[in-house]
Amino acid sequence: MEMVSRRSALRAGLVSTVAVGGLAATEAAAQAAPVGATADTGVGWISVLDHGAVGDGTTDDTPAIQATLNAAATSRQSVYFPAGRVFRVRDQLTAQGLTDVVIAGDGATLALTGAALSVVGAPKAVLLFRDCRRVKLVGLTLRDTDRSQQYNGVRISSSTEMVVDGVRVHSVRVNGIVVFDDVPRTTDDVLITNCTTEDTRFGISSNGKDVRITDNHVAMDWPSTDEARRYGGVHPGYGSNSDYFDGICVWAGADRTVIANNTITECGQSGVYVQAVSNIVVADNTVTGCQLRGIEIDGLGDPGKSVHGRAMGVSITGNVVVNCLGQINLIATTDATVVGNRVANGSATKPSSGIAVNLKCSKVVVSSNHVRQANPTMPALFVKDNDPNDTTLISTDVTLAWNTVEGAIPYTAPAETVVMQRSGPAMITAQGSLKTSGKVIAGGGLGVGNSVTAASVGSVVRKMEVFSSTGQSLGWVAIHNS
Repeated sequence: MEMVSRRSALRAGLVSTVAVGGLAATEAAAQAAPVGATADTGVGWISVLDHGAVGDGTTDDTPAIQATLNAAATSRQSVYFPAGRVFRVRDQLTAQGLTDVVIAGDGATLALTGAALSVVGAPKAVLLFRDCRRVKLVGLTLRDTDRSQQYNGVRISSSTEMVVDGVRVHSVRVNGIVVFDDVPRTTDDVLITNCTTEDTRFGISSNGKDVRITDNHVAMDWPSTDEARRYGGVHPGYGSNSDYFDGICVWAGADRTVIANNTITECGQSGVYVQAVSNIVVADNTVTGCQLRGIEIDGLGDPGKSVHGRAMGVSITGNVVVNCLGQINLIATTDATVVGNRVANGSATKPSSGIAVNLKCSKVVVSSNHVRQANPTMPALFVKDNDPNDTTLISTDVTLAWNTVEGAIPYTAPAETVVMQRSGPAMITAQGSLKTSGKVIAGGGLGVGNSVTAASVGSVVRKMEVFSSTGQSLGWVAIHNS
């Protein structure tokens, strides 16, 4: 049986009690940053050097950069970090009230060194955006050089129409890039694209509305970390002080989220972890080598903050998920489709199902997936049955249709589950009409009901052709009116 994870609402260190920043831009503001690195940067731009930043990797540039961000909020000028410079900062930088500007940092780095105190439960960010509108952050690299404090990389809150493009975040101890408000769905319309997060506790996270997380690379490489060596290659799990958990997270209450075309590798726990959200698409991602699920929808995760009290309206399609501890797992999820994914557990000893429709799910269709299961004791496709201690856990109204399954145990599912197989010892059930233009091959026998009134006693109402188990015709059977 697939293991079931029940997690607390938010992981340690995720949530701040203060609303935080955002990112995006209009076409007019999104012009290329000028080449100049001083006050003569061009119309509409100011350089961080204008306010005294040095960018030599040694000088504390925190006050100068903060002064630049404050000036940009007043003047509505875009901010330029000269390429190739390393700007040392030791405390949170806050961009508040920016509108219609760009923050351009192509080739520049913010290096957090000797960081001021930041506590679990209310972590600071290297770059925090708050109450912003139509602001774009592009090309900047953020790096924590000593990992002494709990910091996010980029944080967004109370903002709208934001873009984070081509940003790289390394080694921060909480989120690489995060959209988060105390009240879910406060931040609206955010695009996070072409970004890279490496060596972070969570890669990219959100509880906003209309958030698109596309074409990013999230890498934790947990098996190669010092932490993995300390724990003997076995992740300590949730509730621990691990610095490596999930790749892309969507927290309870989020609405209309798209996670598409990302690559996610070797996370400490799940590649994609989703709590009690509504209307989410997880499409065309590649997830490999995670220590827990590849993709997990956990409708029991903080359901009080959700719209429906569970996960609802979920589409998981076109993903490649391989060699995780459970490839795709659904918990307390309603109105879900799992279609066209390729999942594989290549280890005969790893206790991992391919696709699991776990406890308290309903109205789920799992169709046209390719599932390969090397473990001889775990089912490739699993649907939760009745539990003798709690009959409310069963998953209902589940259809498994036309999946290609390779495994010693192809299916484990309740009798109520509709199972339609491409080949093998098939079980097909349907409450309505079942129609086919091809042959119906029934190794266990075939019964036909007479539903047409005959003109006279003894007249033939229907003819039924009978086939052998190999499809060879055995002739016709006449069905008469009796």
